[in-house]
Amino acid sequence: MKNKNIYDKIFEKKCNVCGKTLLASKTGNGECPHCGWYNNRLGEINENMVIFPNLVSLNKAKKLYKENRLIKPDLNDFLEAFEFYGETGFEYKNLMFCLFRHGDNGIEMGWGPNDDEVAYFKDKEDFIKNAKIDNEYVRDIWNKVENPCYL
Repeated sequence: MKNKNIYDKIFEKKCNVCGKTLLASKTGNGECPHCGWYNNRLGEINENMVIFPNLVSLNKAKKLYKENRLIKPDLNDFLEAFEFYGETGFEYKNLMFCLFRHGDNGIEMGWGPNDDEVAYFKDKEDFIKNAKIDNEYVRDIWNKVENPCYL
């Protein structure tokens, strides 16, 4: 008899965000085909934290879904995801911007056709205060960025 992979989708469960049915693995993990939320035990235990692979906390996702809004991170959510994972990115004006951990708390932001443009920030607060794209603060254009993601 062939051993089953614990990651195979083997049982139905209710999505923690929308309440609709999804197929989950033996570990209880699985992406909801209805709202896109990735249900996982770590996120359920830490419902107010941004936990990979999601970019917002479980409680915020529930609130956004209830308000019929997209489950999309604001800048603080995005930077919390960065702090959790260490590598994130987003698109703006057809360019990909990548954030990487730099030193203990620092942030390196690279972009350009060959990632040849780089800016450094000492920490999250410095990034929020000073990060610019085309002379516009990232904090001011955040609602225009596309495809925020983990790298």
